[in-house]
Amino acid sequence: MKILRPLAAAFVAAVFCIYASNIASAAPPGFSDPRTSGPYAVGFSFSVLIDTSRDNRPVPVHVWYPVDSIDVQGGFAKASYPLDPMNPLFSSSSVFWEVYGVEPAFDEPPSSADGPFPVVMFSPGWGAAAWYHIAVAARVASHGFVVAVPYHWGDSALFSSEPFDHIAMAMKNRPIDLLFMLDSLLMRNVTNGDPLEGTIDASLVAASGWSLGGYAAMVLAAGDDQICDKVDESIFGPAPPESCTSSPPDLRVKAVVPLDGSTQVLWFHELSRIQVPTLGIGQEWGHLESIAGPIFATWQARLHAASEGRPAYRVDIGGGANHDNFSNICEAVHVFGDMGIFNAATIEFLAGTYCSAEIPTSYVTELVGMYMAAFLNTNLLDEVGYQPYLTPGYALTEPFVEFFVTEKRNGKVIDEDWPDHFVYFPHQPGHGTARAAKDPAAAQITVPYTGLPH
Repeated sequence: MKILRPLAAAFVAAVFCIYASNIASAAPPGFSDPRTSGPYAVGFSFSVLIDTSRDNRPVPVHVWYPVDSIDVQGGFAKASYPLDPMNPLFSSSSVFWEVYGVEPAFDEPPSSADGPFPVVMFSPGWGAAAWYHIAVAARVASHGFVVAVPYHWGDSALFSSEPFDHIAMAMKNRPIDLLFMLDSLLMRNVTNGDPLEGTIDASLVAASGWSLGGYAAMVLAAGDDQICDKVDESIFGPAPPESCTSSPPDLRVKAVVPLDGSTQVLWFHELSRIQVPTLGIGQEWGHLESIAGPIFATWQARLHAASEGRPAYRVDIGGGANHDNFSNICEAVHVFGDMGIFNAATIEFLAGTYCSAEIPTSYVTELVGMYMAAFLNTNLLDEVGYQPYLTPGYALTEPFVEFFVTEKRNGKVIDEDWPDHFVYFPHQPGHGTARAAKDPAAAQITVPYTGLPH
């Protein structure tokens, strides 16, 4: 995957390692190594909100937040993660997840006195629940962020009995769910006695998400002029008329981090309305091309080229990393086995499906946590010390990572020269460029992602 000669790569990596080793010794007070667990213990809070403006739509909310380690020493139970948010008895303890390297979390301890902290709204993928993202949420929270993950009703029907909505309705509801969740969190932030009281800095809001959740995050920054216009009706059936409306951006969002995000359901000109710092993390383009064809190979590059926010970063993770690697579904398979939910035969089958990538999901989670912590600390908090991680040079120390800094030329020049195409680097270092259609006709969302079987 790397183009740079091995000797040169080794030299650059050695130089960076020496430099990075000095970061810790000379680090400012706000710095913590993003490759490891952060300086905070992690609290967890769960609640079921009801949006009365949308026919009493349930919005279950899972929140991970920073806690002072001394406050949880022997005084609080481990967090209980709802597997079915409408059935509190069907849950899994943090203890089960810790076996697979997930940060320990505790049930509603007081938040750290160092707050308030930035908040990250995180939307799961289509057909996925909040427990798909426990690992990333807890890791990012340990670095000083409140991470809130909703269960999208009618869209995450894995154990619950609610109907599974048309994908266009999922696209309509997701950004609204996120904003309703944010408004509710900000109310808790000023409620006396609430575990989240004084925890959130309302001026520092980021949006993130996986797959279709990445679409929701991007919409909060860019808007969507007509939600249903890039859904393939030959696969999903006609979009409900109520989904053929617009979704406006929210100016409170100050940074966007899609994980293998569904850029193909937004037009290039819609993506170009993103005016905030952007970090797209996803599959390496060659792998995308091998499994989904050339149209989908530029998912990552397309967002990176379109975004007008600065900085704009693109992280391609190779090593055969697949879509599932950007969730903790592989770890969930084994957790459910340890809990007795799955028998040995089911575990073997699902592990073969979701844990088959050459690169371990745990390593991808580590990379995602590192890049999110470095990016958010740099661009929301102006913390010194994280910028070296946001460079192609640092990526040379990682065997499966290619890192791209904003590449786009002046937008007007591109429109004049190639009105229907954009230019991108397939690999780093950027020795060669390629062109791709801004809005290929076939680049609709065509492959449903259903997650674990019911």
